[in-house]
Amino acid sequence: MSLVPGYTLLFLGLFAMLAATHFRGLRYFDRPAPARNALFDPILAGLKWALLLWGLILLLRASPIVCFATTAALLVLWSYRRVIRSDAFQERLLRRDFAVLRRSRPDMSDGEILFELTYRKHPRWGPELIEQMVRDYPTIESFARMLSQMERGFRGFKGRGLSSRWTAPSAGDRSSGRVVRRGEE
Repeated sequence: MSLVPGYTLLFLGLFAMLAATHFRGLRYFDRPAPARNALFDPILAGLKWALLLWGLILLLRASPIVCFATTAALLVLWSYRRVIRSDAFQERLLRRDFAVLRRSRPDMSDGEILFELTYRKHPRWGPELIEQMVRDYPTIESFARMLSQMERGFRGFKGRGLSSRWTAPSAGDRSSGRVVRRGEE
């Protein structure tokens, strides 16, 4: 049995992973119409893992040694990616860049250095957002943690949602369309 079908499915699975990451990084209205469907992300997730596993199974049937070597290489690459994207590693990189900029421009405050480093890396975020981040997370540790979360697509804190604090307007308030806080009814 040939290795070509196994590697073909494996690479299709890896391509699906790249596509999933790309689509997840886009804002909702920047996505193509099929990608706006609520089922698109779960279907693509299932497809990428199915292709990857199916490719590994075909490689196992063709040559167990090649399959184990390929699996080991994928695990090494996955581990490397996890280490690179970890909060601790990102904090280390930020500390290094912070120290370099501090030596080259000692007149800048810590907040200005954090702003400068972040604006260089993410100019699309805009100065207002970066200034707010610097005010909210003034230490390098807290700033690096939030920065790595935002780079991974952090969308806010998970809570109990709108229904825990707010109620729908009553029949009398429907004409005004205002939302009433619980206890203010």
